[in-house]
Amino acid sequence: MRLVYVTLAWAAGILFAANLSAPLPVGWLFATSLALASLALVWRQRPQRSLHILLAALALGGLRFALAPHTSDVAAHNGHALTVEGTVVEAPQQRSDGLQLRVAAETVTYGGRTQATSGIVLVDTPNNQPIAFGDHVRATGDQFQPPTYDTFSYADYLARAGIFSLMPNAAVEVVEPNTGFSLSSLLVDLREQARDRIDDALPEPYAGLLTGILIGDESQIAPDIEDAFSRTGASHVIAISGFNMVVVSGIVLAVLKRVKVSDRRAALISIGVVVIYTLFVGASASVVRAAVMSSLWIAGSNILQRRTFVPASLAFAALLMSLINPYVLWDVGFQLSLFATLGITLFTTPLTRWLRQGLAAGLPERWAESITGWLAPTLIVSLAAQVLVLPLIALYFERISFVSLAVNLLILPVQPLILTVGGLATIVALIVPGVGLLGFYAVLPPLAWTIGVVRRFAELPFAEVAVQFHPSWVTLFFVIAIGWAIMQAAQPEWIEAAARFARRSTVRVGAIAAALVLLVLIGLLVAARPDGKLHLWLLEMGHNNAILAQTPGGAQILIDGGHFPSRLLLTLGDHMALNDREIDLVAITEPDDYDYGALPDVLQRYHAGMIVTNGQPSLSRTHDALLEAAGDTPIRALCAGQTITFSDGVEIEVLSPAAPPALGEPMDDSPLVMRLSYGDASFLIPSDASDVAQDVMVEMGDIAPATALILPKHGAARALEDDFLQAVRPQIALLQADPANRIGDPDPDTLAQVEDIPLYRTDVMGALHLWTDGSTMWLLPQAPL
Repeated sequence: MRLVYVTLAWAAGILFAANLSAPLPVGWLFATSLALASLALVWRQRPQRSLHILLAALALGGLRFALAPHTSDVAAHNGHALTVEGTVVEAPQQRSDGLQLRVAAETVTYGGRTQATSGIVLVDTPNNQPIAFGDHVRATGDQFQPPTYDTFSYADYLARAGIFSLMPNAAVEVVEPNTGFSLSSLLVDLREQARDRIDDALPEPYAGLLTGILIGDESQIAPDIEDAFSRTGASHVIAISGFNMVVVSGIVLAVLKRVKVSDRRAALISIGVVVIYTLFVGASASVVRAAVMSSLWIAGSNILQRRTFVPASLAFAALLMSLINPYVLWDVGFQLSLFATLGITLFTTPLTRWLRQGLAAGLPERWAESITGWLAPTLIVSLAAQVLVLPLIALYFERISFVSLAVNLLILPVQPLILTVGGLATIVALIVPGVGLLGFYAVLPPLAWTIGVVRRFAELPFAEVAVQFHPSWVTLFFVIAIGWAIMQAAQPEWIEAAARFARRSTVRVGAIAAALVLLVLIGLLVAARPDGKLHLWLLEMGHNNAILAQTPGGAQILIDGGHFPSRLLLTLGDHMALNDREIDLVAITEPDDYDYGALPDVLQRYHAGMIVTNGQPSLSRTHDALLEAAGDTPIRALCAGQTITFSDGVEIEVLSPAAPPALGEPMDDSPLVMRLSYGDASFLIPSDASDVAQDVMVEMGDIAPATALILPKHGAARALEDDFLQAVRPQIALLQADPANRIGDPDPDTLAQVEDIPLYRTDVMGALHLWTDGSTMWLLPQAPL
């Protein structure tokens, strides 16, 4: 168990460093040196040594994350049109609209100058020319930072692979084809040949499914088939996992032992085959985890002649992989694979025992044993894996399949046949294509069975249901689950004593637990009470306007909100009390779907006291969905000169539009512009007001100085008129922008206009939280400028 504790401390250090605003290597190096020095001092004192080992592991984990690359040299040129030269470092991915290449940049040409650089650029090109692994290429196009979507951060996903730059629709030419030899080139060529042999032998969708199962290449699986596997909770079938590794290593071990190879030599050869297979299929995080686990099992049972302790093996795999790349802890595939294995380890035995006891209560013991033995490898194992996997699926994919157990019960028994026969057929086809064809025909029935079952169940209306859980609740679940697993393995005396007490005093223990839960809920509600200050958050909702304000008396004001409903709902849950389902005022500054596309979903969860707009009509589907979700909520069009006053002293002055704009008029010329004030502090919220709108407000003479000004139009070129800025005279400037926007915002000239004013930016600092008591204003960014 010591390895488990050390790995948990190491992972905690990585997570702690990741949540710091700036994980400086120097600070973590100092902390690590201090922890190691204290460990050396207490090394002979056994009780204290264990604690200091954990502290050292925590510090080392933080240091490892601080030393990991968080950007690349070539990423410094994001947002510009340029030319990159470099080498294709992975097999090109064929897509419906072209090729996707991972290019290790060597030089970059920008503004007429060529300079050396480094880092990987993900290049998408519509070119149909043959490009191979190892080719030296030249890619020209616009380079951007990867974006973040509603429920998926493409930026974080690529960062785990060391990629911080995208180049879509690039023009690519091969400067020098790859003519050298390497193991990587050989494996890539074999993978492509294996895919070609499968394509030649089988029709779709069977060829795509077999390619996914054997090689881990899911690019050829039709979207409707992939969606059906997802809806039925069977996506793990088309992913390389520990199941594949166990079958591969088991076949190799069986063959070697059959020809009288010693256990030690057979184990070493099998581990070598597992390593080659891992490299062959691409060595993703979940595949490497499965390979490490399989190798430990082979070594433990055949070389060390001892039973592998699964939690320790999992801990070793996680420690090793996060040492190589600390970002692996955020890899969804790695998390699913890790916790599925842990779930199988923890729950298969008790679930099997409960099933046997339940069957024995109504059936003869022999029948109960037989049925249990038949169900254990499929239904019980799937159920055990789902216990810890379902919360992750709900968190990341926001849906849960109700037919997953039934589907897995029907398709899992044929998967070893598909993997074994399909794998052997592919190997033979690479050598003798005609003979391998017989093997492909033999694997066709189980492939058809798998696809048929998945399709039929996916058509059921209740196949999956949409769910949404807050990340903190999922985190709490896993803290409890891991803690329970540790207690089960360690079995300290106090746990046994507590269990005996719980069995003797069930009612008392239940009352105590209920009281603790009640106290926690009361504490959360008390902490969420208004504090007598005006709070304002500039939210991270992409390149859109999204502001949440809370008045001193607790009234909630939502201004726009972007078009990412899941992200907006999560943010509202973070900032509003658990029992608060009332947004007193929703303001839509202009009928731009990107600025208020998330509001229909919000209005289905929260009740709005009033919705205010600039009065401009809209014919979009988003506007229709908004009206339907709003129900009987009053909707008012506001014009310049009107005021909304709250009972706690907060006031909203409307500065624009002068009159409701007509359908078809430019939205930015007449947006809803508001000045939110409390005491002597004020915020001017201009939305996407154009130069025309700003000139009108200046001419009307209604603009009063404001403490804080949000730059209009995300700081775009010519977004800020000098007369408007002079009239507002802000003490601080705020900028709401997406670092991955492809427009080039903010514009350098616009930034130069406010160079003498303190500027706080969401694209650099994360979401901004400002609050004021009416005289003093405070600001808390997520990261320093």
